[in-house]
Amino acid sequence: MKHAGRYTVVAVGTLLVAFVCAAGLFAWRLREARQIREVPVLMYHKIGAVTDNAWWVPTDVFERQLRALYFQGYATILPADLVHHHKTGKRLPSKPVLITFDDGYRDSLATAEPLLKKYGFQAVVFLPTAFIAETPETRRSFEGQSCLIWPEVKAMQERRTFVFGGHSHRHENLIVAGDAEADIRECFDQLRRHAIRQPFAFCYPHGEYNAQTTAAVKRAGFQCAFGCEDRVAQTGRTNNLLELPRVSVMGGRHDFRVSNQTWAKRTDFTLNVHHEGIPIEVSPRLVVSGAVADQGWLPAVEVGNANYEWRWPRPAAQSKPLPPLRLEIWDKHRLFLLWSEKL
Repeated sequence: MKHAGRYTVVAVGTLLVAFVCAAGLFAWRLREARQIREVPVLMYHKIGAVTDNAWWVPTDVFERQLRALYFQGYATILPADLVHHHKTGKRLPSKPVLITFDDGYRDSLATAEPLLKKYGFQAVVFLPTAFIAETPETRRSFEGQSCLIWPEVKAMQERRTFVFGGHSHRHENLIVAGDAEADIRECFDQLRRHAIRQPFAFCYPHGEYNAQTTAAVKRAGFQCAFGCEDRVAQTGRTNNLLELPRVSVMGGRHDFRVSNQTWAKRTDFTLNVHHEGIPIEVSPRLVVSGAVADQGWLPAVEVGNANYEWRWPRPAAQSKPLPPLRLEIWDKHRLFLLWSEKL
């Protein structure tokens, strides 16, 4: 009996320790789920050699962007990670990024997949299921570009570089479509019919949605959905997983040239910069040797085919001769360096 009592005490103690650990884990996960974290969700469309279209990112530029993310310490997550973080507090990487491709183009297989694999990244492709055929002979196109076929989707899923979500069935504006609910349901059913694992995510065609469409997306079975608002997404229990924004990764050609630089009254530094190419929002930065890393930024500004005058205050306590200066031009969200030059 003494031994039995001892075993009972040990068992109760073990259960108590397990309960305390479980309670601590639950409390930690609850705190994690409530934390506000920034997650850039990158929106790509086509990857290739076209340079006169904002929705085509040249292949070399795409690889340069992946390399930049890699060396900045970003780690890719998937829609399922956002869902589990929101619901259970699953931990995210310290610098998460989610890479998405719209419209199911075949270049996600031919061009994007090898480069993503090279840097150890994963991504999601949103499929407009009416344009995804069953065989090579019946392959379809969307906006003049070849789309994936279901056997390719299945093989890509098995290689685990890509997961797949829905982009509606017919790629119509769901706000004005007369049968939006049926279209969304057909998209979800097609994904499940073709053995897509956990189609957590949906992407609104043209970025258009309202309360009725988000409700229909939820009823169909999707657990998160993305629009096209050009801003960085945030996590946290108060955020709506069915209205997540994305960062537009703009393609095309962008050529910059510094045409003039002057000190104005020894207080301001002025640069005249010329841009040629697709209009894009950029964040200019003047890097002064020895300055703090986050200094020198100007507010984001849209540039087209024109000349621009940018002005910075003279660095504090600056004496002659001037230290080395460098102009950097980044994208609006300061994720990718578009161009730089020593001055």
